[in-house]
Amino acid sequence: MECYLGMTAAYTQLGKLSEALDSGNRALAVATNDADQAKAHKLRGRALLSFLPVDEKRLQQAEQEFRAAAQLQPKQAIYRCDLGIVLLRQKKDLEGKEQLQNCLAMHPSPEVERSAQLLLADPRRGREIFVPEFAFTSLQGESISLKELSGKVVVLDFWATWCLPCRESLPELKELTKRYPSEKLAVISVSADENESQWKEFVAKKNMSWPQYRDADGRVRRAFQVESFPTYLVIDGDGIIKQRIVGQNPQETVVHRLKATLGAMPQLEGAAGK
Repeated sequence: MECYLGMTAAYTQLGKLSEALDSGNRALAVATNDADQAKAHKLRGRALLSFLPVDEKRLQQAEQEFRAAAQLQPKQAIYRCDLGIVLLRQKKDLEGKEQLQNCLAMHPSPEVERSAQLLLADPRRGREIFVPEFAFTSLQGESISLKELSGKVVVLDFWATWCLPCRESLPELKELTKRYPSEKLAVISVSADENESQWKEFVAKKNMSWPQYRDADGRVRRAFQVESFPTYLVIDGDGIIKQRIVGQNPQETVVHRLKATLGAMPQLEGAAGK
C-alpha cells in the first residue's frame, strides 16, 4: 500500500495523471483500514488538481475524492482543508468556507492553519494557483522575493548544468530577456547544481546575465514542487501561476510555448520588442 501511495505521488510529480490515478486505485484496493484509504483518496484528488488547466469534470472528481477522505477520517483537518479548496475552485464559496472553518476548529498544523486562514480571507486563492512565499539572493547580489516581484510577470527557469535540454534552451531564454523590458518581465533561473564552482563557471561562460540562483538545499524546488528539468513556470503580476512547462519539446521552442500565455497578460500588453 505504501509503495502504491509513493507511486501515486511520484507519477503526479512527473506529470503522468493516468498512472497516478491508477496507482491510487491500487492503493485503495490493498488498503486495510480507513486511514490508509483516506490517504489514497487524498493523493488521487491532488493528482486531479495538479495538471493545468483543470476542467470542470476533474474538479468534480477531485471533490468526490476529498469527500471520501473526509468521511473516512472526519477528525483529520487536512482532508477538510483539501475539500474546502476544491469547493472554492468550483465557486461553492459558502460550503468551501464551512469546510475551512471546520478545519481550523480541529487545530491543524501551522502550515495547514495558515493556508486555511488565507483562503477564508480571500476565496479567490482557492480558484487560482498562487506562488508560495520565497526569498533568496541571486548570484549577482540581487534580493529576489515574491514581494519584490509584485506587479511583474515572472518566468522561473528550473535547470541544471548537467541537463542537456536545459543547456539547449539557453539561447531561447536569452532571447526572452531581450524581448521584454526588465521592469515588465523578470526571467529568473534556479539551478539544481551541487557543485558551486562548476555552476558559476558555466553561468559566466554562457553570459547568463539575468538573475541566477543555486538552490543548494532544494528549498525553492520543494516549494514549487519541481522534480524534473527543465521546468518553466509563468507567474503573473498578482503571483498566480499561469503556466507550467516540464521538459523539452523538439517540435516547439520554449519561447513559442510561452508565447500565448505571455501574450495574454495585461502587464505585457504592447511591451514586446521585435
